[in-house]
Amino acid sequence: MPDTPLAPSPEPPPIRSVWILGARITWILVGPLLAAAVVYAIIVNGRGWLTGWDALFAGLVALMVVGRWAEFRSGAATTATGEPATVEHTRRYTRVLVPAAVGVWVAANVLGNHVLA
Repeated sequence: MPDTPLAPSPEPPPIRSVWILGARITWILVGPLLAAAVVYAIIVNGRGWLTGWDALFAGLVALMVVGRWAEFRSGAATTATGEPATVEHTRRYTRVLVPAAVGVWVAANVLGNHVLA
């Protein structure tokens, strides 16, 4: 009798589109790195609560959410660990990222505009 797994693990299809690859790189790597750099700029510049840096931070967070959604819609979505992603993974990513980003943005502005000013 051949060795077969009890439950086959569905593998998502490989990413075949450069746009979907870009979406994955955006939500998992480039977006968080750029967001961290922008948070640093918000802290160092400390010129108010609604500056260009703040808008850039919000835009990056939005791009990360859209990137995660686009990868999921492609059918080739995986988690950061390589497992097939479900709609719940995408929802949880958004439910965690957005409030965390707001908290980081508020903390950066408090530091930059009040504590270190």
